[in-house]
Amino acid sequence: MTVYIDEVIVVNAAVDYLLLKTAAAVAGSGARPRRLLLGAAFGGLSAAAVYLPGLAWLGRLPGSALSYLALALLCFGWRGTAWKRWLWFFCVCCGFAGLVLAVCGLLRIPVLTRDGRVFYRLSGRLLVLLAAAVYGLCSLCLRRFARHRGGELVRLELGLGGRSLGCIALRDSGNTLSDPITGEPVLVARWQLAARLLPELGLSRAQFEDPAALALRLAEARPGLRVRLIPYRAVGTEGGLLAALPLDRITEDGKPSPARLAAFSPTELSDGGAYEALLQG
Repeated sequence: MTVYIDEVIVVNAAVDYLLLKTAAAVAGSGARPRRLLLGAAFGGLSAAAVYLPGLAWLGRLPGSALSYLALALLCFGWRGTAWKRWLWFFCVCCGFAGLVLAVCGLLRIPVLTRDGRVFYRLSGRLLVLLAAAVYGLCSLCLRRFARHRGGELVRLELGLGGRSLGCIALRDSGNTLSDPITGEPVLVARWQLAARLLPELGLSRAQFEDPAALALRLAEARPGLRVRLIPYRAVGTEGGLLAALPLDRITEDGKPSPARLAAFSPTELSDGGAYEALLQG
């Protein structure tokens, strides 16, 4: 049996990338694209390393478990509830393995055995296609069952310092974020909305990931903004802070909103991009 190392690396990296994206989407807390690419590259290299002299042990259970843990650490980290994303990735891999075995059985693909290991004469293109099918199916199901219609989606207009912009918001009963001082509801919005309201400051996503430093910068650049830090808790994280601004006005479908404080999130609020902000339901 001839094994082409370059093909093994490319095929396994592509499959790992699609499975990692699937796990991130299902977990609802995706890793950064760079980390997904790094994890996929590591997966491709570790799969090829099995065929190198002295590294055959990586193909056995202890080696495979070690490779899985290293890949999960690269993509999802280890802090907080990262273990949940590890578990989702494991479940996605098991589902993909079951799908591959089912396809091999349906197509009656020949089986080879070597050193106690089983090999199927399955083309790399078919493996990548099956991984893409898993990702596509999960994405379709998420969009189908997480879609919001009717009165749940509202049109907002946000105003700050003479500027205004429109966006679509979801009225979410699970959003309970409130001002810890006044108890008033807080609008949660994508960080891009703040960047559009304050274009002269050149705000970036990385700055919103460090809200304390961002608050100091905004206070220096625009002392009248009265920047706030709002504590929060969400699925996939133990908690943290969001940079928030009291807006001049927020209207819902043309009517004044009770929420006047907007907190800006560095992570996406909508997997499919159907809305850019969250209101309390």
